[in-house]
Amino acid sequence: MREIGFSIPLSGIIKLDGNSITVVVNRASTNISLEPGTEPTGRIVFEPGMSMFDILLESALEFLKRRKYNRFNGPQLFEIAKEKYPGLNKRSFMTRLTASTPNHPSYKHHLSKRDYFARVAPGIFTLENKYLPQKTVNNIGANGVASVQE
Repeated sequence: MREIGFSIPLSGIIKLDGNSITVVVNRASTNISLEPGTEPTGRIVFEPGMSMFDILLESALEFLKRRKYNRFNGPQLFEIAKEKYPGLNKRSFMTRLTASTPNHPSYKHHLSKRDYFARVAPGIFTLENKYLPQKTVNNIGANGVASVQE
């Protein structure tokens, strides 16, 4: 058996129209209809207008409400946030904590320019006074730590 090589020039068009794809090669045409996917993407979806930074601030305020003390670490805030958003990514959450702490050494690498927290020691943070609930601002002790008193 002998083989003889050859080539055939083809020209074609692909048309995209909503959920339909049409492939036309020379005079042959094929239509493909796509069903919209309903499978979960694995990504967490927040309420409209809400970001990870909002969840971070919300978690800090909830920590103050529960513990009545303005000194916490990232994992404590993450556990509170995970109660409401179980699929939350811990690395993303902790990165946003750094991006919201102007006196953190790595803050310069982030573009958020948020100023929610102050770093008091490695891994220990406080919520800045302007984000504290009003009743808390009046109860700042000599050590600079706010305690909530009902």
